[in-house]
Amino acid sequence: MNTLEKVKAFLEPGDVINDTGGECIWYKPWTCIAKWGIQGYQKRLFGKDSDYRPTHTVLYFAPDQIFSATTPTVRWETLEQVVEKGFTVYRYNRSEYVDSHVEIMLNAASQFIGRPYDYGDLMDFMICELLGYTHVRKVRLFEFSRKYMVCSTSVRAVQEKLRKNLEADDDFTFPRLFNKLNPEKWTEKEMQAFERTDVEMTTPAHYSNSAWFEGEFTRVCGSGDFE
Repeated sequence: MNTLEKVKAFLEPGDVINDTGGECIWYKPWTCIAKWGIQGYQKRLFGKDSDYRPTHTVLYFAPDQIFSATTPTVRWETLEQVVEKGFTVYRYNRSEYVDSHVEIMLNAASQFIGRPYDYGDLMDFMICELLGYTHVRKVRLFEFSRKYMVCSTSVRAVQEKLRKNLEADDDFTFPRLFNKLNPEKWTEKEMQAFERTDVEMTTPAHYSNSAWFEGEFTRVCGSGDFE
């Protein structure tokens, strides 16, 4: 059984996949700036002992249907494309997704396909940090459109769409993600200042460091497990 088939055996619809495969090409300096900028921001937010290295987040539905908000536009990717990079799979652990849940998320993700990637969001991440806003987005200087998103914010948007749809029918199976801080991971000052984690402030490292919140996601497997 090759690596692709081994990974496929672990995956379930709704799994989140992080990778650290953001390219840094010397003759395309903006690629290095983006990768280093994301990792630097996440390191400052979660700390040097956290898993701050992931730079891209996708949402798995099927081997040929992986939701990815990347450049230049949001698209479906295949599992073969994903396993070519260094990856880690995370699974929501507070409740299981049934078929109807997956269908809601799949329909929500499908609505993003073809939309442009939002470079402005990356700039606003940095500005928000400089101004002291690490969880709630209060700056939108470079937002090109509310319809454009980056990888992790689009995945989070799909997950929150499921929550909202169910809550409309008085079903509160899925609480808002990253909504409570783990007091063992944050200072008292940070705890007091925290309101919520806006969808637009969600990074790839939120999934790899969910223990900093309520531990909503569990590691399932990673590329190193198949070497």
